[in-house]
Amino acid sequence: MAKRVWLLHCLAFSFNPEAAIFQVSKGCRFSEVYMESLAEEAFLSTASEPQVGFTVVPGFKLGKTVIQCQVYLSQSQSTPRKRR
Repeated sequence: MAKRVWLLHCLAFSFNPEAAIFQVSKGCRFSEVYMESLAEEAFLSTASEPQVGFTVVPGFKLGKTVIQCQVYLSQSQSTPRKRR
């Protein structure tokens, strides 16, 4: 796995302009521009906004082109409000 990541970095630095790599953190709001969901679209049909559960493959930016990162989604966790 480490060799594959190293090869991706070498490939990214060979482009002009250089490629930028990005990874989405757990709990971030899902964006169809920067992310591709690997799971079923079940989370997209619910009333709550889907959030990133974890990133499987990082994304890249090559100039103005975006290569989407691949993520698994989870439902947003709303914090319960205290009743008075």
